Amino acid sequence: MAFPALAVGKQQLLPLAALLLLVSVTVLTGISLLIQQPAIETDLLQRTRQALAKAGLPTNIVHFSGRDGVLSGTIASDADVAQLQSVVSSVYGVRDVEVRLVPVKTEAAQPMTEVSATLPSAPNDKLYSPSRKYPIEQIDLNVLQFEYARAELDADGISVLHKVIEILRQHPSMVIEVSAHTDNDGTALGNLTVSQARAEEVRNYLLSQGVATQQVVAQGYGSTRPVADRNHIEESAKNRRIDITVLKE
Repeated sequence: MAFPALAVGKQQLLPLAALLLLVSVTVLTGISLLIQQPAIETDLLQRTRQALAKAGLPTNIVHFSGRDGVLSGTIASDADVAQLQSVVSSVYGVRDVEVRLVPVKTEAAQPMTEVSATLPSAPNDKLYSPSRKYPIEQIDLNVLQFEYARAELDADGISVLHKVIEILRQHPSMVIEVSAHTDNDGTALGNLTVSQARAEEVRNYLLSQGVATQQVVAQGYGSTRPVADRNHIEESAKNRRIDITVLKE
């Protein structure tokens, strides 16, 4: 007489087992996506910038949070924002695109182009020594650190940048280069892409605080300017950094 009750019990356990299996699969999928997220962002960033370059559009104004693209920074006031958003949205794998662009007059951005043409070439055969001649170059920027394949500033980074802003306000004719550098993990193209995005993020914050457009040049060097041994794990971490160089007093 106990067999019917046993059968009913098994029928009740089957939905519970199925639910537990579904929860387990969902959790494992979420963990897998978190692990893969940096690689996904780097891949999307590279392919999106290639698409923007083919369309003749600026490539350094996009970064990713997961599969969501963000267009941020300064852009010429007559630029076609809708076209930028369309190109980024058309890249396979991009889920959504948020626009945070700040329009500026083309004339104001022109001096920056002239200064960029004089940028020194990046040496590859020896350790690089950043300039420390001026007080603004001597500001300790070690707290300016970014997560892997990311280009977002944190509170500590923003705090130290206000020291840079104060000096730039005191010297309105000064022009600086904000350069971003990586270690040698990842591909050369990926490192250059990420470092450019980080340099642009720093520049954009300075501009958002009232610094003149022509005072700041952003340049990403990837892993081409190491200051420490690339083959030593602890030393190589020093290569992930932000430098400031005075281009014009």
